[in-house]
Parts: sequence; C-alpha cells; structure tokens
Amino acid sequence: MKSVGVIELEIHVTSPNSENTNVLCDRHFGGINYPLGGVGGIAKSLAKGLVDQGSEIVYKANVTSIIIEQGKAVGVRLSNGREFFAKTIISNATRWDTFGKLLKGVPLPKEEENFQKVYVKAPSFLSIHMGVKAEVLPPDTDCHHFVLESNWSKLEEPYGSIFLSIPTVLDSSLAPEGRHILHIFTTSSMEDWEGLSRVEYEAKKQLVADEITSRLENKLFPGLRSSIDFMEVGTPKTHRRYLARDEGTYGPMPRRIPKGLLGMPFNTTGIDGLYCVGDSCFPGQGVIAVAFSGVMCAHRVAADIGLEKKSPVLDSMLLRLLGWLRTMA
Repeated sequence: MKSVGVIELEIHVTSPNSENTNVLCDRHFGGINYPLGGVGGIAKSLAKGLVDQGSEIVYKANVTSIIIEQGKAVGVRLSNGREFFAKTIISNATRWDTFGKLLKGVPLPKEEENFQKVYVKAPSFLSIHMGVKAEVLPPDTDCHHFVLESNWSKLEEPYGSIFLSIPTVLDSSLAPEGRHILHIFTTSSMEDWEGLSRVEYEAKKQLVADEITSRLENKLFPGLRSSIDFMEVGTPKTHRRYLARDEGTYGPMPRRIPKGLLGMPFNTTGIDGLYCVGDSCFPGQGVIAVAFSGVMCAHRVAADIGLEKKSPVLDSMLLRLLGWLRTMA
C-alpha cells in the first residue's frame, strides 16, 4: 500500500498528430494557432510540469476500482493488486466508467442518475492515420477539411461526413521529408463492430477505409490511393481498448434540445473525496473544454482541502444552484 496526496487516475493521450477536437473553429478563429509537434505536446508539457513540481506519474497502471471506506473515496486499486491511498481522488475516466465500472457496489448518486437521464453517450469514431507522398497534395492545401458530398441527410449517419486534418501542412517536422500525415475520422458506433471474428473485423476495417479513401480521392486528392505509404485504422473498439472509453464514446451529448451547458455536471460528485474531470464534465468535449475542466477541478480541490480561500455559505449555495440546473437541463 502506498499513501500519496492526490491521485488522478485514467490519464489517456490520443495521437500527437490528432486534430479531431478542434477541426473547424477553435484553431481558425482569429487565425490559426497550432502547437508545434502536435497537440500531444500539450499533454507532454503538463506531465513534465507535474514531475518538475515533485509529482509521480505511474504509466501502464490499469485502475480497476476506486476504494471506498465509510462512504468516502480513499484510494484506487490497480489490476496488479497494488493500492494507492490519498485524501483526494480525481477520475478523468468518463462518468459512465467512473460510476459504472470503477465504483463497485456503490449506489448511483442522484446527481449521476440525473446526468444519465439528460445526457447520452455520443457515438465513437473510426479513425484513419495515413502517411502519403507529399506530391499528392496541391501546394495550397489547407490543414482542415470537412467532406459531406451533396446529401445533407447523411450528416449525422455513421461514415456520412468525413473530417480530415493534415498537421504536416503546418508542421513539416511531424513526417519524413517528402511525406504528409493525414488524420481522417468519421462517426461510427460500437454496434457496427460487435459480433465479428478477428478475420471479419480486419476485413471490415479495410473495406471501410478503402471506401473513405476513395471518397477523398474523388473529392480532394486525385491519386491519393497510390500515394499511401502507411495506413492504420482505429475503430470504436480501439478507443474502448486503449483509451478506456465506455463504448468508445467521445463524451456526452444532450438527449433532447439542451437548455444550456450549466446542466452538465461539474467536478464534484456525490461521493465524498471523489472528483471527476474531462469531457463528461462541464464544459464538455474538445481539448480546450477538457483543459478548462482541469483548471476548474484544480481550483475546486484546492478550495476543498484548504489551499484556497472559499466562503462556505456561498459555496454551498452555488453547488445547490448547479444541482438544480442539472435537473432542469
């Protein structure tokens, strides 16, 4: 057993070249803002900052449960049997995973029940990471593209719309000389990939990837198929396996027309000592939103453990107000 100050569990980093969370708006408003080395550099910098300040990050540590004693979260248990104990536990697994898988034998708190009534899991994605010869891209190629063709009825259907990011347009150091990286992604549900044998699964991945490549070849880049040096396909099952995402989801979306983001859960939970952070908390999906959620959670924890000043009366009123707003969302 090991005792530490604060435990944050389930830290996952997607591909350093991934641009899927800020494709159309975030990095184009007021000009393009792009971190050299890819968005994975953001997570690496944060991790370095934690270590520089004396923290320890344990990698390849599969958390299987949150330890509860007398109604309070006091630690986590790993798949190898190791246990870590702390005064504060922070989970950035989805709230569905946190309360459905990591908290065993604990009744679902009312606020989580309300959250699951108001929000559903957004679909997952099929992602294609591709390395291509540079000459297939015209010199004035943009970084981000959205392909829908002409049928608007397919906008929300699986594979109906295609998002494409080419980070090497902005940062050529990400690929060998004379090559570009394409990150292609489209919505896909877990149901499309269940019940397949290994051979059927691999064949379907190739079939869907070929169809998407053909669409991009027809609409954007003639000769794309023959220029491919490398291609790797990830499905919702890939996201579930490597990112510990329930059904491979990319976060919550309103079950009906939303009445504002304040209906989303913030960082506190109905379990004393347990906090949640990430895309299933306010303000939701995307690198910017998740980073903001982390800042909010840090302030919340700091106030609760006495590192920052707070007004107990105003704090209690605010939490009650947010709880009421969740019921109205």
